[in-house]
This record gives sequence, C-alpha cells and structure tokens, in this order.
Amino acid sequence: MSSQSAVDRIVQLVDWQGEFQPARDWSVVERQLRTALPSDYKALLSIFPSGMYRDTVWVTNPTQGKDYWQKFQDYIRETLEAFADEDLEYLEGTAYRVFPEPNGLLPWGHDGAGGIFCWIARGDSPDDWPTAYYSPGDYEWTEHPGGAADLLADVLTSQGTDNILRWDLTDKPAIFRVHSIYTAEGWVPVE
Repeated sequence: MSSQSAVDRIVQLVDWQGEFQPARDWSVVERQLRTALPSDYKALLSIFPSGMYRDTVWVTNPTQGKDYWQKFQDYIRETLEAFADEDLEYLEGTAYRVFPEPNGLLPWGHDGAGGIFCWIARGDSPDDWPTAYYSPGDYEWTEHPGGAADLLADVLTSQGTDNILRWDLTDKPAIFRVHSIYTAEGWVPVE
C-alpha cells in the first residue's frame, strides 16, 4: 500500500474531520534528529495531532508544538537509553541495534502498556524502514513489513488477535482520540 493511500485509509477509518496545523516544520524536526523520517509518518502527522489510535497505539506528533517536540525527544532519548542498557536485555538475542547504527531501532510510538513501536533503520531510504514492536509481556520483538501508517491501518481494521500486538481488538472501536482532559464543559483537548 502506498504511504498516501495508507494515510487516506486511516482518515476514512476513524472518520477524521478534525483540523491540525503543524507548529514546527518537518525539515526542522529532521535536522534536529539528524535523520530523515519516513514520508508516510510525516504525511500522517501533517493531518493528525498527538493521540491514540483505537485506544491502542499512542503517537506523539513532534510538529505539534514546543511541549510535544520536547516529549517526543525525551521519549526517543529515554527509549534508546533503555535499549542500550544491556541489563534490561531489550536487544538480547536480536540483530537489532540502537539508532543511529545500521539496523538500529528508532522509536515512534507505544501501546501504553510498555510495548514500543520502532522503525528498523535498514537500507538507504527511511521509506523502506519496516516496523518492529516490542511486547513486554512476551519479551519479544515482532516485525511488520510496512511503516507507521500501514501498521496503524492494520491495527484499525484488525479483528481478534490478528495484529502485531496479538491483542483482541474486536471490542475496541476504530477511532482516534486526541490527548484530552475532562472538565465541567466536557472533554477538551490538551494543548
């Protein structure tokens, strides 16, 4: 599936009608990260703010603003430090390395229960990077051949445990939720 068709499919699946205006340019994000990012991810997060897909996969949008950029950087740094800590054994018995090494893992999302979604930096083009998911319950990695948008589209349409998480998602609606809090006026987005 092309990156744009996966993004279009996600918009349709969650019936996204929200508006999002990036506060930071992708070229700035990539320059500060010192790497290009996959085009499907950038296309997706040019439409969606930070939030959770199907109450299962959380993605922080680094273009959303200063606070989200800092959260994104902190998440990457803390996750890569954990991967590099041999005592934690995240990478034991795998061919994975810590980004920016070849075959290095670069985190882009999580499941809210300790699971981590990463790109596997293989090859010359970020658009060719597959995704790996670390399951804390199984202490193992599972690969998905596509990028972030393709994986999210699969999670949104999964029935039963036929998904990278191996969670039964049948009763979870195919929705997108922004980070919000409940006030006297109801649910309001957190900026």
